[in-house]
Amino acid sequence: FPVHECVFKGDVRRLSALIRTQGIAQKDSHGNTPLHLAVMLGHKECAHLLLAHNAPVKVKNAQGWSPLAEAISYGDRQMISALLRKLKQQSRESVEEKRPRLLKALKELGDFYLELHWDFQSWVPLLSRILPSDACKIHKQGINIRLDTTLIDFTDMKCQRGDLSFIFNGDAAPSESFVVLDNEQKVYQRIHHEESEMETEEEVDILMSSDIYSATLSTKSITFTRAQTGWLFREDKTVSGGELRA
Repeated sequence: FPVHECVFKGDVRRLSALIRTQGIAQKDSHGNTPLHLAVMLGHKECAHLLLAHNAPVKVKNAQGWSPLAEAISYGDRQMISALLRKLKQQSRESVEEKRPRLLKALKELGDFYLELHWDFQSWVPLLSRILPSDACKIHKQGINIRLDTTLIDFTDMKCQRGDLSFIFNGDAAPSESFVVLDNEQKVYQRIHHEESEMETEEEVDILMSSDIYSATLSTKSITFTRAQTGWLFREDKTVSGGELRA
């Protein structure tokens, strides 16, 4: 791992030369990218050089931590700000790159309405009753999608309920595609790409004062079964609508 070696030694000059020919997203035996290593060792010059060459910020190591999470754990505000800005830039570029394929897929997909019920369960008696749950309603028409939810926040084992709608307008310009509606307060907020310096600094404050979490979801135990109907003699449930039968 020549790039990792340069970062470990803090050899900025050699790193600058290697970046042109070597991959900077490669992981070592611990799952760390060169950017992970630069952040953890506090080698800021190496980190900024890697960021200037668009090193991935979102990628996680074997322990489930991203370079941004590592920077937060070390409390380096300057590094957190640099990583956060690069993460948002890469996220925007990723969305814009995938947008044509998304719109094409939405056009080919028929209109539908879907209700998604989810909840958390626990083996601890009565705990499942206070864990978060919700019923999300998804509407799709043309290349537009609307998701309605009632769960706003879950803190200190308490659910905060409301009436929010997330809207993706495929017909609008990329900078105006996403809108959040608060149906109770009758206000909306358009999710924009560019943020002010003050907004970024406020977000850094929140990151530095909040606990760091790394969540994983195991899909090994997930199974899909056909919906059944009937009491004594069970059979596969069928639903007829329009010209289809499912």
